[in-house]
Amino acid sequence: MAKYGYATKLIGGLAVGAIVATCTVMGLVFLFSRSSMGADMSSHGWIALLSGTIVSFLVAGILSTVLILGRRNGFDEGAHEIVWDTNHPDENI
Repeated sequence: MAKYGYATKLIGGLAVGAIVATCTVMGLVFLFSRSSMGADMSSHGWIALLSGTIVSFLVAGILSTVLILGRRNGFDEGAHEIVWDTNHPDENI
């Protein structure tokens, strides 16, 4: 069984918290729209809201993963070296 580090547990906890918060907000919107507004959202609207939320979380997760993995594997070190070279030309002598 693999041991997970603090960062992995934190990210997992934040992801679960974000999902719970999203479901809570969607539930409140559902209850509010049903009870007081008089204009109900159709099933197509709920499907669009749910799919948009899921896609947004997927995009955010994928971009965060790319950012973390790129930093760990040193893919952005070249950009830092270019900035260092242009800001400190006398250090390369």
